[in-house]
Amino acid sequence: MKTILGLAILSILSSAGMARADAVEDFYKGRTLVFVIGSNTGGSYDSYGRLFAAHFGSHVPGNPTVLPQNMPGASGIKSATFLYQIAPKDGSTIGTFNQSMGQRQMLEPKSVQFDVSKFNWIGAMASSVNVFITWHTSGVATIEDAKRKEVVMGALSGDGGNAVYPLLLNKFLGTRFKVVLGYQGGNTIQLAMERGEVDGRGSVIWSGFKAGWPQWIAEKKVNILVQLGLERDPDLPDVPLLIDLARDDMQAQIFRVISSDTVMGFPVTAPPGAPPGRVAALRKAFAETMTDPVFLADAAKRNLPVRASPGDEVQKVMTSVVTTPKEVVAVLKQAIGEAMPNSKAAR
Repeated sequence: MKTILGLAILSILSSAGMARADAVEDFYKGRTLVFVIGSNTGGSYDSYGRLFAAHFGSHVPGNPTVLPQNMPGASGIKSATFLYQIAPKDGSTIGTFNQSMGQRQMLEPKSVQFDVSKFNWIGAMASSVNVFITWHTSGVATIEDAKRKEVVMGALSGDGGNAVYPLLLNKFLGTRFKVVLGYQGGNTIQLAMERGEVDGRGSVIWSGFKAGWPQWIAEKKVNILVQLGLERDPDLPDVPLLIDLARDDMQAQIFRVISSDTVMGFPVTAPPGAPPGRVAALRKAFAETMTDPVFLADAAKRNLPVRASPGDEVQKVMTSVVTTPKEVVAVLKQAIGEAMPNSKAAR
C-alpha cells in the first residue's frame, strides 16, 4: 500500500514538474527575448553580449529568438534602471551591464534607482581581472612611474570605475592620475589614447580587451600597471594585484571590496519579480550555453574567454558587496570624497 501511495505521489510530483516545464516552454515559444546590453557597440560588453545572444535562445525552452539591444549611458546605470523599473517582469527581457554596479550602490545608494541584490542573476560569462592601461609612449609603465609623473586618464562619468579607481589610487598610494570625463565608452577612450589626448584608462576588463584589441597587446602598444582581482590572471603573472599594494589592513579590506566584482564578469540578469520557474529555466539555459561546444568554439573564434559563474554565486557576491561593513564603506566614501571634491560622495 505504501509503495502504491509513494508511486502515486511521485507521479503527481513528476506531472507537476512537467506542467511547469511545459508552461515555461509555452511562454517562450515563438517569442522574442530582448537582451539589453548596457554599453555602446564595439566594446567588450557588446562583444560578449552579442556572442551570448547568438547562442542562448537554443537552450531556453521554446527556443525564443534573442534580440540584442544596446542601451549605453552613465556607465551602465541607464540600462540597469530600465531593467529594474521599466522592463517587463515576466522573463521576456533580460540584460547585461557594468559588473561594478553593486559597488556603486554600496557607495552611493541614493544615486541609483535599483537594488542589485533584488535582480534575478542568471550567471556571469567571464571572470576576469580589471586592469589599468597606459599608452606605450606615456612614459608610465608601472605604479611607481605614476607616482612621479602626472598621468591623464580618460573616463565616462565621475562615478564609474575609469574615474573612481585612479583617484582612489591617488588617495591611498600617492599616484598622480588626472581624470578627464566625458568619453562615451571604453573604445572612445582607447582611440583617444592612440591620438595622444589621454595617457590611459583605469578600468579595462582584461578578457574583453584581449578580444577587442589583440593587436595592441601583440605590438606592445599598452602598459599594464596593476590588476584588480582576487587572484592574478595567468596572462599577467608579473603585474601586481591592487590588494598586493595595500599599506595596512583597512586598505586591504577596501581594495578587496573594489576588486570583488571580477569574479562575475559580464553578468546576465533578469528584472526583479520575474516568475521563479522562468528564472530557474533561464539559469539552466545559461549553464548549458556556457558548456555548449558550438558556443565555446564561437567564443574562441572571437577571442572571448569563457570562465562562467552560476547565477546563485553571482547573487551571493552582489548581496555581499551591498552589505559591506559600514566602517569600511565610510572610509572608502571619505576617500572618494577627498579624491573627488566635486563628486556626490563629497557633498
